[in-house]
Amino acid sequence: MIKSLSKIMFVSLITATAVFAADPTAYVLNTNGETLSKINLSSGEVVNDILTIGSDALSYPNQIVVRDTTAYVIASGTNEIQVINLNTEETSYYINTGASSNPYWMDFVNDHYLYVTLLFQDSIARVDYLEGTITGKSYIGKSPEGILINGDMAYIACTGFDWGTYGYDPGTVAVYDIEHNIVVDRIDVGLNPQYLAFDPYGRIHVVCTGDYFSTWGIVYIIDPGADTVVDSIYVGGSPGHISIGPDGVAYVAAAGWTKEGYVYSYDALTGEVFHDESNPIEVDLNCMTACVFQDTTVFTGSFTDMVNVIDSSGVYLESYAVGDGPNFIDFNYVPGDADGNFSINILDVTHIVNFLYRGGPYPVWPEWRANVNGDESYNLLDIVHIINFLYKGGERPKVGAHWASLY
Repeated sequence: MIKSLSKIMFVSLITATAVFAADPTAYVLNTNGETLSKINLSSGEVVNDILTIGSDALSYPNQIVVRDTTAYVIASGTNEIQVINLNTEETSYYINTGASSNPYWMDFVNDHYLYVTLLFQDSIARVDYLEGTITGKSYIGKSPEGILINGDMAYIACTGFDWGTYGYDPGTVAVYDIEHNIVVDRIDVGLNPQYLAFDPYGRIHVVCTGDYFSTWGIVYIIDPGADTVVDSIYVGGSPGHISIGPDGVAYVAAAGWTKEGYVYSYDALTGEVFHDESNPIEVDLNCMTACVFQDTTVFTGSFTDMVNVIDSSGVYLESYAVGDGPNFIDFNYVPGDADGNFSINILDVTHIVNFLYRGGPYPVWPEWRANVNGDESYNLLDIVHIINFLYKGGERPKVGAHWASLY
């Protein structure tokens, strides 16, 4: 089979052309303006306010997830997930999560379902995002925010915030069995856990923000195999959004309210802290998000209405004027694009073959792009899927779960 695949690639490389190609684009969620902006990362062109977020005013958008040519946006104030066709830049439909639910964060199980946390209802909702319906809700713990899906388990940050006393109960991460619809464990972490991210080893980093005045930021690291905390990293301040890049460096947006905004960073694998409250990376005032791109550059969004691109030391590489209050950023990574050039062609087949059978380099981060059939593994079936798509009119490469570990 490998010999025949090599033959196909040899013949095809002579006339190889991209079957699908896209300009690398950053999509920016503007929370104050309640709009979406986009930045063409090839040309540098910025298009602001390409559409309104939310079906009504005061939508308070929180998060955007781009999956191929579709974007999913949480609008907390209007209790909905907005589904956007990025080809037409129009809203396809809204998924209502229920009155006074305040959807906060979401993650995808597969190419059919996602889970979203409902901050005001102490629960999570299972969403059939193809049909646009809520198919069930489950109590998860007090005031849940961040969520990560790992196979058949969801990990949910329960902040413990009490709306009656405006205080915090001890923070926990609920472990939810998706198949059986039940919380199977609760992992004790620090005060006010809000956001989660995977490191390259598949461990879960939990940002515990603290109470903003007396208890400060700590990141707890969970081994999802044992569901135990294996390390903690003190960063101080009031950290929020976290993003861990292809080199294993974690970046955490840490606001900054008076003179400048802050980003903290550390080695997600060793725990070595590079920048914390004592020596933060300084960016624009009130830095609300830090999102790593495939080339390890970091996109920061601040309430000066700028997105600034920095390197690991904080040197400014690019600056883009966007909409009002950029709060979150995601990129249009292309499923099937194993070599990271934002196109799908025979070179992606070559890349996967070399990786699997010849000791070649890994697929370009995020590696899920090489999980072409969306089954959370990397094997011959992914090669066959691309070949069928390129030469036999087969199905487009799929966006499955965002996490498919190579380790």
